[in-house]
Amino acid sequence: MLSRADTASPARIEESREKGDARKIPHFARDDTNDLCASFQQAVIDVLREKSLRALQQTEARRLTLSGGVSCNRALRENLRAACQKNGIEFLVAEPWLCTDNAAMIAFAAMLRLDNGIISDLAEEIDPNLALA
Repeated sequence: MLSRADTASPARIEESREKGDARKIPHFARDDTNDLCASFQQAVIDVLREKSLRALQQTEARRLTLSGGVSCNRALRENLRAACQKNGIEFLVAEPWLCTDNAAMIAFAAMLRLDNGIISDLAEEIDPNLALA
């Protein structure tokens, strides 16, 4: 969800600029797309940090982990790391090269299934508990 949200606005603004259609560019974004993107990123980081700290407090947990594609965001990593350090919380996050998007994981799982002779029909129902190999 985050990756779609943080690329949608800049992409639309840039597309409107390329087409020369300033009417479709919000007034606040006409001058500086970078400021818009940075502000959006910071707002998302603030929400994620506060919700994470609240969840840690409510559950009395002493460890926060960050994973998935969003964990490659350097500003998010640094912000959560600082918040955890300030609050005496252990912060665990893998190296960025291990935090790729889930699409790579799903593609790899599909390759393993294909190697084992398992072929799925596109009309099959979605099974969130499907064995990966």
